[in-house]
Amino acid sequence: MNKSVKVGKYEYSLSTRKNKKLAVTVGKKTIHFGEKTMEHHSDKTGLLDKKLSHNDEKRRANYLSRSGGIKDASGKLTKDDPNSSNYHAIRILWNG
Repeated sequence: MNKSVKVGKYEYSLSTRKNKKLAVTVGKKTIHFGEKTMEHHSDKTGLLDKKLSHNDEKRRANYLSRSGGIKDASGKLTKDDPNSSNYHAIRILWNG
């Protein structure tokens, strides 16, 4: 079974999708997030290889600025929606 780590009110585990880093279940929906080949600021779960964490504050600020404007099909910001991958990526991989 895949190891999981609780961060806040959600349980995170390694994704079973080949191109994603982590997964979380919200209600009955499993959300996979984080592009496996890309670096991130830092991983709050501790499940990922530390080599992927760049800890660069300028890159972090740029990512948070960019991702904060992503909207879903209905025009709502995804950064505030726990049912979106963006919400979890911001909080877990970019510490937003």
